[in-house]
Amino acid sequence: MRRSSAALVAVLVAALAPPAAWADHGVGLRSEGWSPMTAALVFGGLALLVGAIVVIVVAILTRRGDSPSE
Repeated sequence: MRRSSAALVAVLVAALAPPAAWADHGVGLRSEGWSPMTAALVFGGLALLVGAIVVIVVAILTRRGDSPSE
């Protein structure tokens, strides 16, 4: 019984221990980020593109059929 409880404590400690942070690399491996102006232009352009697509889809979906005016 004593041996299994020690193993259980060891497993719990290993499971709850924080893992190593692999996201932030050293200076040589990290790529440089975008400048604020580049990010603003790219994401502004993407927002404009998405807005245009939404307008086109809504215009197509709400189009009425041509009915004769006679």
